[in-house]
Amino acid sequence: MKKILLIDDDDVFNESLKEYLEYKKFEVACAFDGKQGLTMMSQVQPDLIITDIVMPQVEGIELLDKVLMDSPTAPPKVIVISGGGRMGGCDYLNIAKEMGADSTFEKPIDFNRLVETIDRLLQ
Repeated sequence: MKKILLIDDDDVFNESLKEYLEYKKFEVACAFDGKQGLTMMSQVQPDLIITDIVMPQVEGIELLDKVLMDSPTAPPKVIVISGGGRMGGCDYLNIAKEMGADSTFEKPIDFNRLVETIDRLLQ
């Protein structure tokens, strides 16, 4: 079973997506901010990380940079999501894509399309 680490400070979104991904037969661990997500990465050893951009402690861009720097030869796949913030959501997503995110999604997310992307990335 493929492992996903879901990192988002929106509790309701995190729990809803976790339930949906578990229904689709993924093993899902949740973190509720970037700092907690970084700590959990070594414990969970995920195949894929889904992270929000705008979060307390450590933001998603910093987390993405750390993931890519810490495991340059075989980093987990990373999907970055954003509902906006100080800049528009698309601006954050474009930056994440340029940095090396495997895929990006703007909130609200179509969960079916997200699962299709996860399946493609984990093949």
